[in-house]
Amino acid sequence: MIGWSAWRLHRRGLIGFSVGGFLISFFYGAAFQQAAGTSASSQAAFGRSISLVAKQFAFLIPLPVHPETLGGYEQYKWLSGAIVVMMLWAGLAGVGIGRGDEDRGLTAEWIASGVSRTRLVLARSAAFGLVLLIACIASVLGIVAIAPAVHQDPNVAGEILKALSMAAGLFAGYAIALLISQVPAERQTATALGVGALVLLLMVNGIADTIDSASWIGVVSPFHWMERTSSAAPGGTFDLGATVGLAVAAAALIGAAIPAFRLRDLGSGLFTWGRRTRASVRVASRNLMLHLPSTEGLWEQRVGLAVWVFATLLLGALMVSVTKSVADALFTDPALAAVFQNAKPGPVYASLLGFIWFGIALLLLAGYAVVQVSRWSAQDQDGRVEMLLSAPVSRTRVVIERALEFAVASLLIVLGGYIGVAAKLPTAGLNLDAGHVFTASALLWPFALAFGGLGVAVASRWPRIAVPLLAAFAVVEYFLGDLAPLFRLPDWVANLSVFHLYGTPVTGSISWTPALSMTLVFLVGFGAALVLVRRRDVSSA
Repeated sequence: MIGWSAWRLHRRGLIGFSVGGFLISFFYGAAFQQAAGTSASSQAAFGRSISLVAKQFAFLIPLPVHPETLGGYEQYKWLSGAIVVMMLWAGLAGVGIGRGDEDRGLTAEWIASGVSRTRLVLARSAAFGLVLLIACIASVLGIVAIAPAVHQDPNVAGEILKALSMAAGLFAGYAIALLISQVPAERQTATALGVGALVLLLMVNGIADTIDSASWIGVVSPFHWMERTSSAAPGGTFDLGATVGLAVAAAALIGAAIPAFRLRDLGSGLFTWGRRTRASVRVASRNLMLHLPSTEGLWEQRVGLAVWVFATLLLGALMVSVTKSVADALFTDPALAAVFQNAKPGPVYASLLGFIWFGIALLLLAGYAVVQVSRWSAQDQDGRVEMLLSAPVSRTRVVIERALEFAVASLLIVLGGYIGVAAKLPTAGLNLDAGHVFTASALLWPFALAFGGLGVAVASRWPRIAVPLLAAFAVVEYFLGDLAPLFRLPDWVANLSVFHLYGTPVTGSISWTPALSMTLVFLVGFGAALVLVRRRDVSSA
């Protein structure tokens, strides 16, 4: 029984990442000749250009191997990003298995039916490991499928070996999150720590890849060991030792999580520091934030929100600080400079800052929207919304408070990013228009609001599937914005992507129509939520 249930609980992730991974790799492969050309000479020149550019972005994306080939291009353009996205999925799954099942009552039900805690962890982990392997293989089979159409080597064996390396590394990330989730008392804290640890390991790997004196610290990151396998590209290598080591590390971490799970009580963490017995309190708190609409949710997530704001501030300052050095190195090659200017017209430093920082900021805000929708969905499923409605609090007020809470929180994150960028600009030597930078930062807010509006509409009616739907929408929108120019699709197709709709306001090409459109999506989304939340029984969420 536990074996079937373990599989069934991952069915959405299995379908989404397998089908999505296959299709995205297929479409990137179909766009290969559009980007690299059809002749051997043009593809070789394209590969040299990619290699020069990649050196400037090694702190984000590992250096490519034979990018003039289909496999090397996809390994750099698609698989490196897929690893990050799937690692976040693995981290959330680790926390979900470690703590989420408890909130839903599944863990208590299984244990009551006679399933041991050891068997429970092993069965759930084995099921997710298989799902990961299938999703990784599907993500490379799209490359194999499109190869004959673009006159390239299918490289079946190399692609499968790359998928094995990815699966081993992602499973290690899952195991890290699973172990960390046993420590704190609350699931929200476990999610922040588990996913945060994986993001930290990604940053550690970036530092190791770009700073020679710190290269040794990369050994603690699964991203480092996955990079050692580059067999998706013809002539790349498969590091058997690194792949087996990742699998062994995952097994060891799961082995450590089992006794931690057995030692703690359901609903509490392994350590309960900071808790002590206090006298009963029978009067309402005087904290003003617990009395005003929308501020209660902000107070509840104050620590996590502060981390988002501070991390965005630091990342914005970091991206500004490297923009000039990246641009100067990038434009030493006249051919490469012409390619970049054709793709990103406008002032050089402004265009590059828009590509480096504002592109990342859009992804961060989309990620925050997914996290918030996950929080709202959890409130529906753990009975908190039912408790509020019995207070009594109207359903309308619940939705309005969510709208105000998301609007304020996303604005704080946008302000954090702007402060980081504005503080670093005077010493960065970029000579940018401060007004354009402010406008570009301000336009990030409507983008975030659009995702929040869509998310709350789905969460109000179908909370169980809200997170995968919004995450899938974000992925599709991002890759649509990236693929549309490669296929030279009409502008209206590209404009279906909110990432493309944002444009490049930092260069001065500002259009307020997209901003108004995204704000309208926010208003319509929350308006739809007001209607949809009335059309279901909350207990059947």
